[in-house]
Order: sequence, then C-alpha cells, then structure tokens
Amino acid sequence: MKSLLAHLHRSLLHHPPLLFVLLLTLAAIPHATGQAPASQPLIVAGGQPRAEIVIAEKPARTARLAAQELQKYVEKISGATLPIVTRTSGGGSIAIYVGKSPGTETLKVSGDDLLHGGFRMVSGDTWLALVGRDRDYTPREPWPHHARDLDRVRREWDALTGEKWEMDLNLRQTFKMQNQELGVWEQDERGSLNAVHEFLRGLGVRWYLPGDIGEIVPRHTSIALPKADRTVRPDFALRYPYQYGKRFGGKTVETLWQLRLGLNQAPDLIGPGYVAHGTNNVHAREEVKLAHPEYYTLIDGKRDTAESGKPCLSSPGLREQNVKYVRAMFDKMDVPVVSVMPADGYVGMCQCDLCQGKETPERGSFGRFSDYVWSYVDAVGRELLKSHPDRKIICLAYGASALPPLKLEKLSPNIIVCIAQQRASFYEKERREWIDELRRNWQAKLTPGAPQLCLYEYYLHPRQERAYAFLPVYFPHAIAEDLRSLKGISMGDYIEVYREADLKAFGVNALNLYVTSRLWWDTSLDVDAMVDEYCRDLYGPASEEMKAFIAYGEAHWMSMNQSTEQISESFALLAKAQQKVAPDSLPGKRIALVADYIQPLAARREQLLRTAGRENARVLRINDKNGKEITLDGKLDEPLWKKMSAYQTGELVDCTTGKPTRSKTRFHVFFSDNALYFGVRCDDPDMANVQATGDTQDDPRVLDGDHLQLLFETQNHAFYQIAVNAAGLMLDVDHNGEPKPAWKSGAKVATHRGDKFWSVEMRLPLSADLDDAVDPLNGVSGRKPAATYPWYFNVCRQRVRGTVVERSALSATPKPDFLDPSKFARLNGYAPPANWEKEKQRRADAKGALEAN
Repeated sequence: MKSLLAHLHRSLLHHPPLLFVLLLTLAAIPHATGQAPASQPLIVAGGQPRAEIVIAEKPARTARLAAQELQKYVEKISGATLPIVTRTSGGGSIAIYVGKSPGTETLKVSGDDLLHGGFRMVSGDTWLALVGRDRDYTPREPWPHHARDLDRVRREWDALTGEKWEMDLNLRQTFKMQNQELGVWEQDERGSLNAVHEFLRGLGVRWYLPGDIGEIVPRHTSIALPKADRTVRPDFALRYPYQYGKRFGGKTVETLWQLRLGLNQAPDLIGPGYVAHGTNNVHAREEVKLAHPEYYTLIDGKRDTAESGKPCLSSPGLREQNVKYVRAMFDKMDVPVVSVMPADGYVGMCQCDLCQGKETPERGSFGRFSDYVWSYVDAVGRELLKSHPDRKIICLAYGASALPPLKLEKLSPNIIVCIAQQRASFYEKERREWIDELRRNWQAKLTPGAPQLCLYEYYLHPRQERAYAFLPVYFPHAIAEDLRSLKGISMGDYIEVYREADLKAFGVNALNLYVTSRLWWDTSLDVDAMVDEYCRDLYGPASEEMKAFIAYGEAHWMSMNQSTEQISESFALLAKAQQKVAPDSLPGKRIALVADYIQPLAARREQLLRTAGRENARVLRINDKNGKEITLDGKLDEPLWKKMSAYQTGELVDCTTGKPTRSKTRFHVFFSDNALYFGVRCDDPDMANVQATGDTQDDPRVLDGDHLQLLFETQNHAFYQIAVNAAGLMLDVDHNGEPKPAWKSGAKVATHRGDKFWSVEMRLPLSADLDDAVDPLNGVSGRKPAATYPWYFNVCRQRVRGTVVERSALSATPKPDFLDPSKFARLNGYAPPANWEKEKQRRADAKGALEAN
C-alpha cells in the first residue's frame, strides 16, 4: 500500500491531471481489502452493486452506449452488475446519471455547451453525473447505404445538381462510417461517452490496443463514489486518425477502441467530406473531360486528363464550376466545409497562355506553385463568401504549394489552411525550426482569432513500400513537443494511420497513436510517465526491457535501415524482454506483436552485409497499379503501360561499355496483387532473323539465341534468373548456391512479334517472405520491394546475328556476362520526395548569398 501511494505521489508531481485518478484509486484500494470507512458512499461494496445507472427514456445512441460501457467495465472490475434504469428506484442506491435526463436537469448539471466531446463529471452525496453534449448524426441523402449502392447515388446526385460532378470521396463511403452492431456513426457527438471513459480511466482501465490484448482492467471488490466537479475540454477539437480499413463500418472491436480513445472527426469544423483534393470532384468525370478540355493542365501540347486529371487553375470556367459545386454541397448536402484543394501529383506547370508567369520556381520545391494554387483557392473563397458567409472551404498546404502565397496579403476569412507535415521527422532541428516558421507565416495570412488552421499528419511508417517499414519508429517525445507548440494555434490533426488486418503491423505504431490521443485532450501530460505506464501495463515483467527497446528505437530508427549494428542492438534489446515473459502470456503476446513486425529487419541486416559496395547502384522504383488492366498477351498496348513514369521505366545500355545501343530495349515495372509485372519492348529492324533457340520450356538452349533475362535478388534470396525468348520459351534457374535448373518461378509470360520489334509481358508472383516458407523448387522467396527492403536486379538482352552477339543491360556489368550480382541495379518501393533536402540546400544558398553581401 505504501509503495503504491509513493508511486502515485511521484506521478502526481509530474502529472497534475492525475489528481482525479489519485482520488479514485485511494478510494478504491481500501475497499479491496475490506477496510472502507463505514460512512463512505460506495458504488460497489464487496462485489455487490450499491448504485444504478440512470439514462433518459430516449437517450442519444452514444449516451445509451456510454451506459452500457459503464455497466460492462464496473462488472469487469468488481463482478457487480449495475442496473441501467430510466428513473431512480430509491432505496438508498447511488444514482449515476449518464447523459442528459430529467435527473440531470433537476440537478442543473448539463454538458450541452461543451463542444467537440467535452464533458462534465460532477458528484453529490448520493449521485454522480457523467454528461456531455450528445447528438445523433443523420447523413443527408443521397448517400450509399452499401458498396453496391453507388450507381443509384450518382444518378440521384446528377439529378440533384444538374451537373456531371463526382461525389466527395468520403460521402461515397458514408456506409463505412456506421457501426450497425453498436448503432453509432463516426460523426455522432459523444461527450457523455467520453465522460464515462474518463471515469473508468480513473479506476485504472486502459485501452492501448483494440481487443482484449490491449485492455487493462484492475480488480477491486469495492468502488467508492468519487468527489468530483470537473469540466473537461479537449486541447484540440479535431482528433481524427484515419486508419486504413478501420472505419466504424468494420469490426466492432476496432470501433469500440477508437471510441475509447476519445477521438473526434469534427465535421462541424472540417466537414464530413475528405479534406484533400476536393477540386477533383469538379473535373474527374469523363463527361467533363470531353466537354471542357480547357479545364486541364496543358503539357507539351496535350491536356492532362489521365485519371482524375490535373486542373488548369487559370481556367475561368473551372473556377466558376468549382464555386457552383461548393454551393451545391452547402445547399443540397448541408455540409459546413468543402475541400477546394487541387489534384495530387503536380509535376509540371500548365503551359497554356493564361498560366504563363504564374510559377515561382525561385521559391523552391515547397513554394513553386504557392501563388498559383492559393490565388485560385482565394478567388473561390471570396466568391463563396458573398453567398455563404457562415460556411468555409479547406485546402492543404502541401507539396509545391506548402509555403504561403506572397501575392496575397491575407486569405479570404472563410478559408481553412491544413498544413501537411510529418512530426516524426522533427528529430532534425532544422526541420523543426522550418515548420515553426512555416506556421508563423501562415498565421500572418489568416484572420486573427479565427479557427483557420489545422494539421494533416502521416503515421504511415509501417506501410511496406515506405522508407521506414518494419523499423521501431517510436516518436512519443516529438509528438508531445509538437502538440504543445500547436495548442491554441491549431484546431487539431487529421492523421493518415497505416493499418493492416487485425493488429498486424501495429505493434509499434500503437504507442504513437495512444500518446497522440491522450495529448489531444491534455498537452500538459507527462509523456515519460505515459510511456512508463504503457510498458508497465502491457509488458509486465519485461517493462524495463521494453522501455529500453522503445528508447533505442526512438533514438535510432531514422538511420537503422542502413546500420547492421543498430539492427543487431534492437534485436538484442527485444530478446531481453522476451526472456522475461512466457510466450503464451499476455505480455508475451504483446511483445510478439512488436517482434513479428520488426522480424524483416533480420533479412535487411543480411542484405546490408551481402550488398556492401552497392551504395551507388542505379535506382528504379515501383508503384502499385491495377494488374487487371493488363491482358497478358505480350503486346504492351494497354493504356497502363503508356502512363508509366520515369521511375518505373528503364532503357538498356551496352553491357560492357554502358553506352546507348543501336537496337533499343525499354522496360516498365509495377506491382499489383502480390506480383511484379514487367513489360519489355525489344526494337529490332531485322525481325526476320531473330533467333528463338530451344525447343521446349526450360531448354538451356534458350540462352544461345535472342532472348531477355531478368536477374533478381530479393530481400532474403540471391539470386534468381528468368530467361525468355521471342517464341515465349522460358528458362528459370535459382542461383542461390549451386545453380538449380529444376526451380520453377511460377512466372506467367507472353510474347508478341511486331513489324520491327518483339515484346514480352511477365507476371511474377511472390510466394512468401522467408526462404523456409517457400518450396525450394517452386516460387519466389521475397516480399514487395520497398525503400527500406529493396530488391537488386538487372534486365538484360542478347541479340545474335551470325557470329555477332550484342549484349545490353539496365546496369552494365562491364563484361560480356550478365550473371554479376555486384552490378545489379536497385528496385525500391515508394521513397519520399527529396523536397526537404532541396529546400535545405536552397536555404543554405540563400544564407550564403546574404552573408556574402
């Protein structure tokens, strides 16, 4: 008892908001030992109920859920089931009022004025009120009630607006925002539910992960009625992590966990729609592309209408349509905020006459389109201000328009600026200073005191193709520092959070999201105390070892993917934690979530050792595409192949000299449905004499004549060879150790002979991540190439005419031999743009010029 009190005292010194927790804990501990003072009111006494939960006869749905949550967890804690009633029964029972009811009105306790999830916790001698603002959300028709309802919704949307606009991305997914089992929506206001969860946190309940594995419930046979008079308002109104595949329409266990974190989508502040790329909805449909080509960016004489299209922001017609679209969203769908952000992926300035001189390249990678983009947004905003002064539009400060415009002294007061950032990167002092300066500069463009600023964040490190996948990317201190700097400035965060099935890939990122969710409510919380508690609760006997692992990851994740020593130290620290717990215990299973996630680092360490000296290898990058758009016939005539960027394209050079060849060979590569797709075109003016040697599949004589070779080394296997000739005969060999001609890659190949070329399409499926999970004679051992976990490869061609043999390769060997892994190029996944490095250089140059003058 004394040691626990001492621990609580230490926590209180660094964690003032724990006062309420302290009072509840001190009240509950004696009761567990049967030593409660006779005069102290009890909610539960010796495992028996002494209270009832009182709700309105027709409560808001989240208030009803709040009562059920309170009942469930009091029972888990004490074994007592508190009845849920609509009026007090008398007889001396304590009344716990959950949500607004006649009882709270009599007591004059209300939370109706507390926006964005705020709540009140008030007690008397025989009662406790847990109340907040509770409102049931009702989506406006037309909205899709299920995935197959989109065609009906689009027809009704067209009839409603009289236009051919696309419907907002989020509104097209409205059916995903409701959990039908619980009967709640993401947009429901739920202050009373937050009050209940805060009360339960005061009893020691925690929800670190979805489901039982992440739940902490202490045991007390008795629970005291606390003395409370608290009004709680969150430090940030917008508290929304958009977790991939984890909307409310998914598994109930996920929905409940998100509710327990106290999140808030804040549709009144940022709208129920998607905050980014809203202008796409005006010009995305094919009917608009055909009718108004002038709406789209002009590049090299062609309008860019690919996918949703890239808009020409100087087009008067586009601007007029954008204003009309937003007004329709205001009037027809009754949304308070609409995105007016242009399309993603601007790579070139529109070259039409109207856009001449509007680019500002001297402002660098983050400002070259700032005046261009924000002048458009401001013009739309000012026009809307005339008709809808109470509504707003939102646009991200992102990419080439991250910097504020210079030609606008102030933005229209109905514009919300959402700054895109990655706080995990703020370990770098210069970047931290840069983002602070960026925020100050944006504030200078906004109306003082108005809620016009929020953040768009990215917690995407676990995404396989990202640069830091499978690393222990912990950044709780960067989160705390950043959110403290934002209090009073920003409305809050919209965060993209990468999630996979169940808890896969979430073992590390869970801590980052938990810390964020708590600091959204109170930035004064002690982050070290939170991490201590997290480790103590989740990992038990391995608490100290996991704290050491987390601290090491936080200090080194940014360089770990290039360091065998740091990878080894991470595994050593985690092994110490695993030794402290039984694998089948809850702490053991929680550590396993982390261990399973970082396991690919072992292959990365071996790859680093194996590929030392290849730091300057040529780099290509794959992106995800839709393989269903390809008919595997060797022709390469689908539009998808024609839209491949330079990152996914390579041209072969002379194998020995590295110089261009007379007969050109060009290839493309992309990823889809756990397979790599290769498309290769081999120009040849002498098709009549192409030598397709060999008679059958796997005939070694395929290598004697004209053929292509794909040589590749995956993260954990070096290396494989697949050769294909113009007749479609294929030879595949595993060169890991002694060559194994009996190995079968599983690749599907098709070839085509044209007038002056022959071409190949190949689909190469991946079998598994680890060698021991793959039949050694069947399938490719490896995972999707990523920036952290690349493949090394070469694409080679042999052309034979009589005694003359021409050899070309993506990466020159430089010798007349393709089988040289040391010369392989590197195949990455997604890598963040080097915009920050360019910006640092630009800033350094500007500083140097200033000092020189």
